[in-house]
Amino acid sequence: MLWWEYEPVPFSEIGNYDVAIVFSGVTKGSKTPRDRVYFNNGADRITHTLQLYKEGKVKHILVSGGLGFEQVENSRAADRLKSFLMLAGVPDTVITVEPDAVNTHENAVKTAEILRRDFAGQKYLLVTSAFHMKRSRLCLEKEGITFDTFPAGYLTDRPTLNFDDVIIPRANAIDKWEILFKEWVGLATYKLMGYI
Repeated sequence: MLWWEYEPVPFSEIGNYDVAIVFSGVTKGSKTPRDRVYFNNGADRITHTLQLYKEGKVKHILVSGGLGFEQVENSRAADRLKSFLMLAGVPDTVITVEPDAVNTHENAVKTAEILRRDFAGQKYLLVTSAFHMKRSRLCLEKEGITFDTFPAGYLTDRPTLNFDDVIIPRANAIDKWEILFKEWVGLATYKLMGYI
């Protein structure tokens, strides 16, 4: 996973962008009560986007994601992320929601439509989890969009030579392998489908 994840980018090295693009998949839509936002792993996608906005590095935030494969009565993922951003003080006027995408391919297709229609010729920054960046990047590039990347939501730490890191096995390594295999299968499937 350490090899697969994109390298972190220091905030000091990030320029200024017109639009930050955030693909959803980091919230729980079925959890109740529905008066709050519940996050899964990868919440850094949206919290780091918030930080980029607060530091003046992005002017507008486009969040993409619908119901996915969840039940119809759940709220849409992009709406949950918008709710979080607004609770954190981001004005409604600088948030665009794409509420219908059910997977990464559709995130890219529907986001590209919005960018061409409402933000043509501007500077874009894709923010998604480091392990998910390759598939996201390839899908958005397939749609003809030019952008920079800001990986977030890391599942790994930088390795050390500490006894614990080198010798002691970790049960959560199995979870990381599962995520990694899912990404590889996703990439292979997307390649076969012509999505990348």
